[in-house]
Amino acid sequence: MRRYDNGYDTDQAGELRRMVTDNIQKKKAETPAPRLHTLSILSGKGGVGKSNIAAALSFALADFGKRVVLIDADLGMANLDILCGVRNAKYNIAHLIEGSRNLNEILVHFKTSERATRLNGSVSLLPGGYGIREIADLDDFAIGRLFEALYELEMMSDYLIMDAGAGIHRGVLSFAYASEITLLITTPEPTSIRDAYGVIKSLGSAAWQNQDGPSGVMLIVNMASSSREAQEVAERIRLASMQFLGNAPMYLGYVLKDDVIERSVKNCRIFYRSDPDSNAGICVRNLAGDLLRMCEGMNVTHEDLPAKRKGMKGFLSRLSEKLFADKK
Repeated sequence: MRRYDNGYDTDQAGELRRMVTDNIQKKKAETPAPRLHTLSILSGKGGVGKSNIAAALSFALADFGKRVVLIDADLGMANLDILCGVRNAKYNIAHLIEGSRNLNEILVHFKTSERATRLNGSVSLLPGGYGIREIADLDDFAIGRLFEALYELEMMSDYLIMDAGAGIHRGVLSFAYASEITLLITTPEPTSIRDAYGVIKSLGSAAWQNQDGPSGVMLIVNMASSSREAQEVAERIRLASMQFLGNAPMYLGYVLKDDVIERSVKNCRIFYRSDPDSNAGICVRNLAGDLLRMCEGMNVTHEDLPAKRKGMKGFLSRLSEKLFADKK
């Protein structure tokens, strides 16, 4: 009988998967048609503003009247709570994984703009745990507890945004495989461009082909000096992908380099909340609008997809397929 590194045999793992699936099925029977959209945000290297964009996009989507849950999925080096100005969060995703706290006890709810409040938009954060293992390294029972808790987000959010970390670690790539849309953040720096291409290469065909979404990966160029520079950076990555990989990801847009971002980071504030009408803020609002139009199109074109491929159930199903496949 084959055993995993953590000591659980395949029969136990199979029983766990069946148990988690049965529990989710019971909850699903009481849940209306899925409307949740899942987005992962990742980068080839650190320091490109990935977490900044994840947080800013969350509040921009709230200004369009959407309920957003932001997850710090970079479990080992979680810092999204600090960036968002949350000091000394009492609980985090580690407590969810170990089963000592439920989702409502862990979520941090933010005050949003008057516009967002008027349109019933909201932003909540699920803080990550500093120094804990990646999701890909968790044992089967921990993954099961996490999945059951995350399924509850189906009822309380329209968009799930995961700040998935940098690099090509298995956990990071698993989020990219599972999400409807993956936003890959790069900057005009040559090292950032090279590492972004490395992520696309590691993902293979999943970088531009997702059966449940319009595209596996969409490029966002951050810290651009102009729209022209951003376009040139995106084209360099796309041309290299087309030449060596046979296809290329889409280019979604850019965020201009702006002093408001640096000031906000130093003060542990989200730049879109500090100055939504700054040059960078306007760029983020444009990105949010484009994402909304894209997801509305998905609602129409994927109306006939099986329920198991949509919403939170679809996300967890794809994530489970990737994680458990890698354990075989």
